[in-house]
Amino acid sequence: MGAMSRVPRTALLVAGLCVGAAGPGRGADAPPPPGWYSTSGLSFVMAAGNSRASTLGFKAELKRLWPRATFSLAGSGVRADANDPARLAVGTPTDFRIETGSPVLKAAKYNAAAVFDRRLTDRFGWEVGAEFDRDRFSGIEGRTLGLAGVSYLFANRKEFTFKSGLAATITHQTEVVEDPAAKDTFAGLRLSADAERKFGANSSYVGGLVVDENLQDTADLRVRFGNALAVSMNRRLALQVGLLLLYDHQPSLVELPLFAEAGVPTGLNVAARAATVDTTFNVSLVVSFAPRTATP
Repeated sequence: MGAMSRVPRTALLVAGLCVGAAGPGRGADAPPPPGWYSTSGLSFVMAAGNSRASTLGFKAELKRLWPRATFSLAGSGVRADANDPARLAVGTPTDFRIETGSPVLKAAKYNAAAVFDRRLTDRFGWEVGAEFDRDRFSGIEGRTLGLAGVSYLFANRKEFTFKSGLAATITHQTEVVEDPAAKDTFAGLRLSADAERKFGANSSYVGGLVVDENLQDTADLRVRFGNALAVSMNRRLALQVGLLLLYDHQPSLVELPLFAEAGVPTGLNVAARAATVDTTFNVSLVVSFAPRTATP
């Protein structure tokens, strides 16, 4: 219960700090020109020789701006593979050959989201959207979420923007290991906050906080907190450092291999809860495109 209470408090604290940073009494700067915007990042690590492993990470966002509306489509993923064992000897103690182990998937998580936001005034608007997650290592074969709600633009300045939203959601999820105590489809409530801060001409921070509450089982609380700090190398390219924190107070079931006390595999699998916190850190090269002037 303590962990669950700390997470919402942290979320509210972050949102409060962002609201305070917006500062009262300041008018909005001229909005960016309408048109298409895109940002994509890629990171890849490979090891070969005595050990064989590879990790691929990607993130992409496509955005269309109108004078009073925004449509965004975003996707991200992380995949890690390794040969297990890295090397092995096949034959007898005096006559053997060296081979590599079979490739084994060690991590894989994917996310895709689409949101349409329409402002009714300079600050207030409504939004609809959909989201999909897949993370078999966390017990989620697939989770689809639809949302409809309202948004409020607290700050819209050249160096700082902050927007929050409150939406009703409907979620359907398929789990790797079926949990008879959990419902596959349920209604919920989402609180979100998005901020972007520019530091001079070459650096920027982007942060997003999402709190999802299952209204039919309030113990089922999920939090997504994404952060990215980018340093521009030129108008198109930037080096970005990102950190994604995922919290699930009531994680799904996963299947784990069972070992005896001496560390000997039993050949059996057992169902257990996944970890409550997932952390993903990445460094990537980011390519961005934006219109120079307004487009129809």
